[in-house]
Amino acid sequence: MVRNGFLSPAESGKFINTRAQHVRIHEDGLEKLCKEMFSSLKDNKLQIPDAGADTIHPNKDHPQAVDWIFVTDSLNFCFWSQSKETQWIVNGYTGYFALEAALHRALKEGYDITNPEYYSKLTEEQLSHILRGDTSAKIPLFNERISVLHEVGSILINKYEGTFLNCVKESNKSALKLLEIVVNNFPCFRDEAMYKDQGVSFYKRAQILVADLWNFFDGTRWGEFRDIDKMTMFADYRVPQVLVYFGVMSYSNELMEKLKKDHILPSGSEEEIEIRGCSIHAVELLKHNLQELITSTGLSVEVPNSSLIDYYLWCYRRKHAKEMEAIPYHKTLGIFY
Repeated sequence: MVRNGFLSPAESGKFINTRAQHVRIHEDGLEKLCKEMFSSLKDNKLQIPDAGADTIHPNKDHPQAVDWIFVTDSLNFCFWSQSKETQWIVNGYTGYFALEAALHRALKEGYDITNPEYYSKLTEEQLSHILRGDTSAKIPLFNERISVLHEVGSILINKYEGTFLNCVKESNKSALKLLEIVVNNFPCFRDEAMYKDQGVSFYKRAQILVADLWNFFDGTRWGEFRDIDKMTMFADYRVPQVLVYFGVMSYSNELMEKLKKDHILPSGSEEEIEIRGCSIHAVELLKHNLQELITSTGLSVEVPNSSLIDYYLWCYRRKHAKEMEAIPYHKTLGIFY
């Protein structure tokens, strides 16, 4: 548990799954995806599908590398658009990669985008220039992004001497401790909801922030966390699409019709909560099944944690984007994913 009154993401996923009315998890789908992932185990680790784009970021020795990751994940939400004509694109990149491209461009152009003293006071005009796209299409929820930068920047200045590195140091190499620090001190990361009179949590952006540090630094230095395996998947709108594609999850006829018609699901609605919660639980089950399969074969292979499974599925979706078009994904306007 990270915050009083709210179940942890893993506990939330289990709680939601046992009560869900619009989403179901299927054992045969879990088995199918488990075999697919097992076939991707090579050289003692899970091979991530080529997503067709490389991440764009400073190198590991950059003095502001940790703060770069923090700023990027503070803004890592809501990239979907209603049509390709309104899609935000930066240097040919879309979605999260477009955000990285925009921030990397800002650094090269001399904007102090990793410094909270700068971004906590950004004007609309300044941020609009930094996040300018290849076309007239703008990044979704622009005003919310300004508010997020002002909020997290002010908190870093007032509580952490102007750098997220001090939060990482305070966590003492514990992923769960860092998650707790982020959620308790930065309100915009409090990805929580009420479901069946119970407080549940997902903490998508907070967990991916921890996992990004771990991945960026290869589990060393500022990315060394002894309990990184305690993180769950990052409940967004794309990974559930892959889970439905493989038959791991299915939606009620009513919910599927809404998604096909591009209805926007309100943040905190029962259907949205069930999609996200069941996705978390499905990946926890998938991890368990994969561990059992690896053990039964007697192979000496590292069991991927939920963060790696999430990244595998996210990249699988990008690599097989055309096949995925037949599966509608849910759309929700909000800052949590």
